[in-house]
Amino acid sequence: MRILLLSLYFTFAACCYAQHQKYPSKVILAVETYSFLLGQKEALKKVALEFPRLKDDVAAAENSSKVIFGRAEKNIEHFLKDELGVLEFNKIKQHIGSLALEQLKHPVQKEEYAREFIKQAAFKLKLSESGDIQKGIISFAFHDAPHQEVIDGHTTTFSTKDHLKADHTALVLPIPKSWRAAEAEMPATVQQFTSYAGNGSEKILVVIHDLASEDAPLVLDQKSVAGMIPPQSILMRTESVAIDGTPGIMIETEEVLFLSNQKRKIRMLQFMFTYKQKLYCLQGSIGPVSLSQNLDPHIKKYEPLFRLIASRTQLMD
Repeated sequence: MRILLLSLYFTFAACCYAQHQKYPSKVILAVETYSFLLGQKEALKKVALEFPRLKDDVAAAENSSKVIFGRAEKNIEHFLKDELGVLEFNKIKQHIGSLALEQLKHPVQKEEYAREFIKQAAFKLKLSESGDIQKGIISFAFHDAPHQEVIDGHTTTFSTKDHLKADHTALVLPIPKSWRAAEAEMPATVQQFTSYAGNGSEKILVVIHDLASEDAPLVLDQKSVAGMIPPQSILMRTESVAIDGTPGIMIETEEVLFLSNQKRKIRMLQFMFTYKQKLYCLQGSIGPVSLSQNLDPHIKKYEPLFRLIASRTQLMD
């Protein structure tokens, strides 16, 4: 079943090419995803050409996710041109095309092989798996509108219930399916999620602090949160919000960090509220980036996503 391995081969070969060029990890993900999209498209064309009676089956497989795959392909092209330049992008596309010509010169041989390939392709087109390719497709399909990924239902559900770092809590929130979960080093951070299958500069953190029982109830307002942020941070704005009906506050801050003897900065939106002697914080962040970089357009792009996640967060007693 040579053709069954075609798209996988394209992905592996193109990824090796990208790694050899020492591209950033997000660019490698883009090249890997792009090669899969082009490889599968050409393989389906070959099946339809060699077995005309399977044209309807090929068309049905393609149409099942034509919109999201088309968006991903278009956005990847724009992204790679911006990151690498048009000339380098054309080299990559030419490299993928040469792989296609080499592999597609072999016949499929048997109709049963073609049918099996269509079946496997249709399954992958449903984006039901959680591998990097599927995450890459979803990431770049919503590259220009990250919040739309959640609106369109491409989400997983994260719950703090029974989590080792979140005793006696039951916070449930939607997470974009294309983001990758990872354990956080800081004790109060229950879980962190990173965009673009773990290769992006955007993160979502779930943070929970225990409040001392003898302390007076914590009132979250501009004055109290100003005392919580590190001295190297700037409080840019505050806003009253509610998380699952519980009053809270949203703050935007920019913090300077010292990483590898360099000053870098991150921009954060933090949605905070208190419940049963715990301080909850849902944090969306951008960075770290160089101090000279203007993060205003970037945070504006991701603020709808961060707000949407906060608005759909629930407390489950």
